[in-house]
Amino acid sequence: MAAKVWRAYGAGRYGQVHITCAQPASGPGSKTPVVCFHPSPMSGLSYKIFQRILAEDRLVLCPDTPGFGGSDGPDVPVTIPDYAGAMADMLDGLGYGAKGKGAVDVVGCHTGTLIAVELATTRPDLVRKLSLPSLALFTAEERTKMKAQFGGPQPILSDPDFVPKIWRNTVMDPSSGTPIERRFEMFVERLRSGTKGWFGPEASLNYDCESTLKKLTQPTLLLVLNEMLGPNTRRAKEIVPFPILVDISAKAGHNAWDAEAELMADSMRAFFDVA
Repeated sequence: MAAKVWRAYGAGRYGQVHITCAQPASGPGSKTPVVCFHPSPMSGLSYKIFQRILAEDRLVLCPDTPGFGGSDGPDVPVTIPDYAGAMADMLDGLGYGAKGKGAVDVVGCHTGTLIAVELATTRPDLVRKLSLPSLALFTAEERTKMKAQFGGPQPILSDPDFVPKIWRNTVMDPSSGTPIERRFEMFVERLRSGTKGWFGPEASLNYDCESTLKKLTQPTLLLVLNEMLGPNTRRAKEIVPFPILVDISAKAGHNAWDAEAELMADSMRAFFDVA
């Protein structure tokens, strides 16, 4: 059954939060809604294919992190707790939480995993379960290397090859297996955050993920993919208090949200739908 898709806005501490919403045409049903936090510097559009499949039997919300996609953002770099706080503002405004419609299930990818973890530990009334494929859990050595490569402001206005390089690595690279129109769509979204696109990656590289993971009280799905953070996700099993590790790396890689969207959705359902 095809999902109904629409856009909405919620309120956050930095202004409006843009949300792509999807649910069965007949209504949201009785299953716990799912909220997906995206990698940066992207937006909820990263989940487009996956969202529509998962939403065949429940409400699925894909908000844009403040400053990305269609969401208003801060003027200066902020932290993962700040981003998570903005998502809590949004969910409170939509009526979720202990005094409203109850908790949601959350999904994250890269930066989005950290927002999910922070939200789950600071506002457990808002989060029932977590699914964390591509968990941004770094050792000190890994963090140093990542900062050297991705940290700080990016030369989007000073390096004449900066944008063409992104074009070549996305639109002109057919290895992802997705149609070129979808690759172009993601290229445009990648640039939408402009000169502040580094705020999200910087926040993730300054976040103490390991300490926060230890505080989780919710069941947590560690979904291992064949991509750069697959080993990091696997390593989290020794840290997370209530982990369920599922390895689908033989079938799903870095483009799993598109190319293996059915498998990703089925993996989430198998976890979220068990009481």
